[in-house]
Amino acid sequence: MTGTSDVFFAPEKIKHLEAENTLPAKFGRMLDKAGIADLVRGKKVCIKMHLGGNIGYTTIHPLFVRVLVDKIKKSGARSVFVTDGGTRGAEIRGYTRKAIGCPIKAEFGPMKKTVNVPINYKTFDTADIAKLVLDANVLIVFSHVKGHGDCGFGGAGKNIAMGTTPGSTRGKIHALEGGIKWDETKCKHCDKCIEECPNKANKFDEKTRKYQVNWHDCKYCRHCILACPEGALTTQGATFDDFQEGMARVIKHVLDHFGKEKVLFINVLKQITIFCDCWGFSTPSLVPDIGILASKDLVAIDRASLDMIKEENLLPDGLPEDRTLGDGNHLFEKIHGKNPYLLGDILESLENGSTKYDVVEIE
Repeated sequence: MTGTSDVFFAPEKIKHLEAENTLPAKFGRMLDKAGIADLVRGKKVCIKMHLGGNIGYTTIHPLFVRVLVDKIKKSGARSVFVTDGGTRGAEIRGYTRKAIGCPIKAEFGPMKKTVNVPINYKTFDTADIAKLVLDANVLIVFSHVKGHGDCGFGGAGKNIAMGTTPGSTRGKIHALEGGIKWDETKCKHCDKCIEECPNKANKFDEKTRKYQVNWHDCKYCRHCILACPEGALTTQGATFDDFQEGMARVIKHVLDHFGKEKVLFINVLKQITIFCDCWGFSTPSLVPDIGILASKDLVAIDRASLDMIKEENLLPDGLPEDRTLGDGNHLFEKIHGKNPYLLGDILESLENGSTKYDVVEIE
């Protein structure tokens, strides 16, 4: 995709204290402006979300889901449903059929139906993608934007790449990251590697005493490697770039499957936290609430979302007390040590979006 894409923006800030000036009302008007009626009329619509887990409370508020579902229904869609890889416990965050106005379906279901597609990128041979998603006529990717220790940040791209694939495929994508090789013959279990990890992302298994890394927490600072006096830890494998390329290849297949006229991306920039909602708990916001974006261009909407999240707006309690900002060109990069713009750059090179965008603000 070339040229400049429209990104519609419903800001959180209001001019006057009237219901029609608040975000839910602006969101409805934004959906109209984005062409929701023409997109969904007569179609089977899949809304891909991340419904969170455990005692997390910073996922997308059910009211906004209801506004979207009502718009889809009033526009004459044949059917509409919300889906995520896991739906157990979603009701405690208000995600019920009665509340949001449509069914909530487990992405893979009891039969775990997927479609296997070729990827052919280094060690990443094929990907399994949820058949439930691919069988829809229209895909709406409804994402809560936040930080992410593994992917750099979570937006529309991650919602597709990690959110429409089962654990077996996600494992293949993560394998592209490379990793840290542990030489058991050299290790004396002095625990210096554990003590020096700023993210507490590593441990020795209590039973086997083997070294383990939680890659969702690891930011590849290599402090553990530097701290080991025996040289038992070494860098192994590929790079963050390969990991992002693997994610991009999955996203490309999904976007090519639907075509650019049958997708809509919605990013919610509220309660933007340091880590993903999949952690199952919530932390204070990094920056003040910004609003909601919508676009038919994934690259443009994720780029615009990142551009609106500014370091100078960092809230005092947004970072845990044991965290400090490092180097980087974006707040998320200074937190997680990973370039959050890389995925969009790769997708643009694959002709699945444009980094150039115009913001169309909704009154």
